[in-house]
Amino acid sequence: MAQREQDTLEGVIESIVYKNEENGYTIASVLLDDGGATTILGNLPFLGAGEHISATGSYSIHPQHGPQFQVESYYREMPEEEEGIYAYLASRVIRGVGPKAAGLIVSRFGCESFRVLAEEPEKLACVKGISLARAKEIQEEFLRLNAMRVLLEFLAEYRLPSRFAAGLTAAYGDRAAEVLRENPYLLCEEPYLLPFQEADALASRLGIGEDSDLRLEAGILYVLSFNLQAGHTFLPEDRLLETACSLLERDESWLRPHLPALEEKEKLVRDSRKGRSIVYLSAVYEQEVFAARQVARLQKMPLLPPHDLEKALARQEEKTSLAYAQKQREAICLPFSSGITLITGGPGTGKTTALLTMIDLFRSYGMKALLAAPTGKAAKRMSQLTGQESKTIHRLLEPSFDKTGRLRFKKNASDPLQGDVVIVDESSMLELSLAASLLAALPLHARLVLVGDADQLPPVGAGSFFADLLGVEELPRVRLTEIFRQAQGSDIVVNAHAFNEGRVPPLKKNNGDFFFSTTKSAESTVDSVVSLMSRRIPEHFGIPQSEIQVICPSRQGVCGTENLNRLLQAALNPPAEGKGETRFGETVFRAGDRVMQVRNNYDRVWKRIDPAETGAGVYNGDTGNIVLIDRQARLMIVRFDDREADYPFDELSELEHAFAITAHKAQGSEYAAAIIPVFSAPQRLLNRNLLYTAVTRAKKLLVMVGREELVRQMVDSPNANRRYSGLRLRVRELLCHEA
Repeated sequence: MAQREQDTLEGVIESIVYKNEENGYTIASVLLDDGGATTILGNLPFLGAGEHISATGSYSIHPQHGPQFQVESYYREMPEEEEGIYAYLASRVIRGVGPKAAGLIVSRFGCESFRVLAEEPEKLACVKGISLARAKEIQEEFLRLNAMRVLLEFLAEYRLPSRFAAGLTAAYGDRAAEVLRENPYLLCEEPYLLPFQEADALASRLGIGEDSDLRLEAGILYVLSFNLQAGHTFLPEDRLLETACSLLERDESWLRPHLPALEEKEKLVRDSRKGRSIVYLSAVYEQEVFAARQVARLQKMPLLPPHDLEKALARQEEKTSLAYAQKQREAICLPFSSGITLITGGPGTGKTTALLTMIDLFRSYGMKALLAAPTGKAAKRMSQLTGQESKTIHRLLEPSFDKTGRLRFKKNASDPLQGDVVIVDESSMLELSLAASLLAALPLHARLVLVGDADQLPPVGAGSFFADLLGVEELPRVRLTEIFRQAQGSDIVVNAHAFNEGRVPPLKKNNGDFFFSTTKSAESTVDSVVSLMSRRIPEHFGIPQSEIQVICPSRQGVCGTENLNRLLQAALNPPAEGKGETRFGETVFRAGDRVMQVRNNYDRVWKRIDPAETGAGVYNGDTGNIVLIDRQARLMIVRFDDREADYPFDELSELEHAFAITAHKAQGSEYAAAIIPVFSAPQRLLNRNLLYTAVTRAKKLLVMVGREELVRQMVDSPNANRRYSGLRLRVRELLCHEA
C-alpha cells in the first residue's frame, strides 16, 4: 500500500480542550512556532499546557470546528520559562495541582520549579496548602510524566505509533522506555501486535544479537501467536520448532532448550495428546481448560423440566397451527432439562421454528432469555425473527479496556449476566477466547443453548468451539436433518444439503431459485458476474442491487474479491460530477459505495437518527454504504443500516469494498440473492465447507458462474475444519472422570 504523505507541526500547547483519562484521547489548542494556531487531536496521554510539541500527522478542516491536526506521532519538550512552567502546572496535568498551587510554586521557585519537583520535593512543603506527604505525591506524578516524555521520544525516534505510550506506561511505569530498549519484542504481544519482522529490525538497531535469548524466545512465541490466526489453539512441538527455525534462520538445537525456559516464565504450556508433545500459549491453554470445566459443569446441572411442558408445547402448536416434527420437539424441550444444549442443522430443517418456540416457552415460564450471536448481522436477523432484542456477544458482555489497552469484558464471574438462559445463534462462528468469556459471565443457575450449523466454515479465531462440543457424545444435542415440505421446493436448500453430503446434484436444471452458468475463462466469469448484478437479476427477478451479494472463495485472482470489487464499483457506482471520492493507498472510495468494516473498533462512535441515539462500536463484518465524502474535512460518513459513523481519512484502513466478499465474511449473513464465481481459487480454499457456507447465504436466488469440475472438486474436499484443538478431549476426559 502506498505511503501517505505526512504533515508536521511545531508549537506550544496553549490549553487542553478535552481529555479522555481512560484512553488518552486529547484535543488541545496549539500556538504554532510560525505564529499561527490550530487544534490538535489524537492519543496524547499526559499532555499539558506550556509544553513544546513536535508532531507528524495530517491536517484537515472540520465543517464546524475549522482547521485541525490529527497526530500520529509526537515528542514533547518541557517549558523552560516561568510563563510556560506556570501554564503547564496550571493545566492540571499533575493531579491536585491547579492554577492556584501553580502560581504559588512558580512565584517561589521560578525557573527552578521543575528541578525542585524532581529532586527536592520537600521544599514544596514550604508552599501554602502543600504538606510533606502531598509534596512526595507531586514528585512521583511529575517523574511519571517525565518518563512518559522520554518514552514518546523513543517511540518517535524509531517511528513507532505514539498510541503505544499509554499501554506501555500502564504496564511498565516509569521504566517503559528502558524496558523497550532491553526487549523490543514485547511489542509483538497484545495490544500492540507489531509484526515480528518489524520488532526484529528494531532489536537489531538497538544492538540485540540474532542469537540472543530474547530473540529466539520471542520467535517461538510469535509462531504460536501467528497460528492462532489460522485457528490452532496449540501446535505439535515438532511443527512449532520447524516453523520457528525457518522464521529465525536457526537450527532446532538452538531453539529446543528455550521451551522449558518459556514454560518456567509461564509464557507457554507443554502438554501431550496421544503420546505427542504439544505446545500452547499459556493464556490459550487457560482458556481451553476453563471452557472445558465450565461445559462439564453445565452438563452436570441438576435440572428437571416443568411438569406440564408437553401441554405447553401442545398449546404452542395450536397457537401457531404447526405440528412439530419429533426432532423439533426434542430441540425445543431439551434446554428445559439440560444445562447446555447443542442444536445443529442445515437450511430448511426447522432450526428457526424450534428457536422461536423455545423462546416463547421460556418466556411463558417466567424465565429471562438473553439472545446473542457472534456478528452484528446475525444478531440483527435474530432480533427480526424473534421480536426480542439480540446483541452481539461482545455487546452482551460489555467490552472495555484495561490500562494497558487490552480488551476486557465488564460482564464476568464477579458481575455475571442477568438472565436464566443464554441462547447463541450462529454458534459455529464462536471462537475459543470469546466462548470462554461468555462462559465466565454465565450465572451459576443459567443454562446455555448453542444453535448453529456445524458444517459451515469454522470461526475466524482460534479453536472450533461448537464443532468440538458436537464431537462430545455425552453432551445433550439434537441434529435436525429433515427438510420440511416448504423448503423441499427450494433448489437452494436441496442442493446445499446435497453438497454437504458429498453429492453434486444436476447443476443445469436452471429453474426455480438455483442457476448454474458455465464459462470458459476467468475473464468471461467476471463479466458474467458484473452483468448479473448490474442488470440481469434486477431486470428478470425484480431483486434490487442492494440485496444482491457476490460471494467469492478467494480475495486474490481474476475471480477474487479485490478484482471484482473494482469492476463492480465501475459498473454500479461510476464517478460523476458532485459525487465525492478519495483515494486510500490503491483503493478509491466513492460516495454510494458498499463497504465493510474489517476489524472490531469498540470506540467508533455512531449516531442513530430515529430514534435519536448515540453509541460506540462498529464490528468486523458490519456492512454499510458511504453517504458522504468531504475532502476538505478529510472525513467520510458510512451508514450501517440505521446508524451512521464518521471515518477520518487516516482511518480508512478499517474499511474495504463489499460489492464482493469472501465466504468467510458472508458467514452469519443472509441475502435475497447471491452470485458465486466458481472458476478458479487457491487449492486450500477449494473445500466443501466453503461451498456449503456460500450457498446457504442465499434466500430467494442463487446463481453460480464458472466450471462444474471446480464444484465437484470442492465437494470432494470436506475437511476445512481441521484444526489443532484440545477442547473436545478435555471435555470428554472431565465427563468420563466425573462419571
